[in-house]
Amino acid sequence: MINFNDNKITAYIAEGMKNEYIRLSKKNVKIKENEFLILDDKEIIVDNFEYENIENKIFVQEVLNKLTPLKKKIILETIIYGKKEIDIAAKLNISQQAVSKTKKKALEKMRKFLEKKY
Repeated sequence: MINFNDNKITAYIAEGMKNEYIRLSKKNVKIKENEFLILDDKEIIVDNFEYENIENKIFVQEVLNKLTPLKKKIILETIIYGKKEIDIAAKLNISQQAVSKTKKKALEKMRKFLEKKY
């Protein structure tokens, strides 16, 4: 029979718990990075973005809902979350130029919507 010291067992369990905490923390970060569409496709909740008032928040949601899912994701990632185009490109498995062009087209569509609205 193997004789274990209580300190060794305690250290082993503590190390296992620490590693599990690190793994779950990394998983939680990945989930939060991808989590910005809440409730349904009609309403987008963006907690990281500062709004002056509720009308601005509603307007941003309305404009974002006019975009395709890819354009919406790129706008949210670049403008709202402040991520770099190259990082978004790697995440979406497309080129940085494609992200840039898609972002440009999305902003143009948003600009046209703004002109019609006001």
